[in-house]
Amino acid sequence: MKRAFSLLEVVVVMGLIIGVALVVLPALRSARERALSAQCKTNLHQLAVTCLNYTMNEGFFPWGMIAPDMHENRYWKTEAYRKVYPREDPARHHVALWSDYASFCWDFTRRRTDLGWKSGEMFGGLEAASVFSCPKCTDESDNWDGNHITGYNYNVCYLGYVENDASKRFYPTPWSDIKNPSAVVVFGDGGYAGGPNKFMRAPIQDKQYDRSASSLRKAGTQAFRHGLGRWRHCNMAFLDGHVEEFRQPYRAGGNKGWVDERTHSAFISSGNGIYGPRGFGIDDDDEPR
Repeated sequence: MKRAFSLLEVVVVMGLIIGVALVVLPALRSARERALSAQCKTNLHQLAVTCLNYTMNEGFFPWGMIAPDMHENRYWKTEAYRKVYPREDPARHHVALWSDYASFCWDFTRRRTDLGWKSGEMFGGLEAASVFSCPKCTDESDNWDGNHITGYNYNVCYLGYVENDASKRFYPTPWSDIKNPSAVVVFGDGGYAGGPNKFMRAPIQDKQYDRSASSLRKAGTQAFRHGLGRWRHCNMAFLDGHVEEFRQPYRAGGNKGWVDERTHSAFISSGNGIYGPRGFGIDDDDEPR
């Protein structure tokens, strides 16, 4: 006759199972976090290298966003701009007029006749939507034009340019202005209180480059979405293609801390140096990391 398990034996076995789970599950979660961060870094590296190739070929950085309805009258019909920036000709994008587009952003385009989006046209053929999306970013909404490809933002405060933005610049930065590509961030994990964002800002208003209000800076921060606890970090790609982890969050003005604690969004630096001036050959204004 088989003897049944006693209550004590069942309790001991359950305790062992729970103990093993308490040890294994955090390790599995940590391993998963590392894997997602590694995939994110691969995506950012690919974006940075593609952007570098594009910029060296074209002479200027890609646009952050083009406003199609006004763009053709302001830029591509002007012969001087066409000479220095041949991609201003809409024929290169397979349309007769810029106004044939409803949206033209650095990571996606949408023609007025289309229901969906096409990714990567501004980079001349990089169309894999997964490259433009952080694997840790599960929010499929976006704060700009309802586009579902989300997770990363592009340095528009110094490199790209968002048409209609409160900036003193009216064109993307020329490649010739860059003195040290390894010192300038170009893409990173984007996020702020309202969710993911596509347009990266620097923490301090630079009167030489922009007139941006503080609200634009809060909306152009980074998401520290990778890792757990003290290992929480934001991945950022530099112009030379290398990717770094940033763990110290900053508010606008240089103080340490989150811009938005719920979404763990903040700037990666206390100053603007890493966003542009450092690589432009200007004195660095960042605190040591």
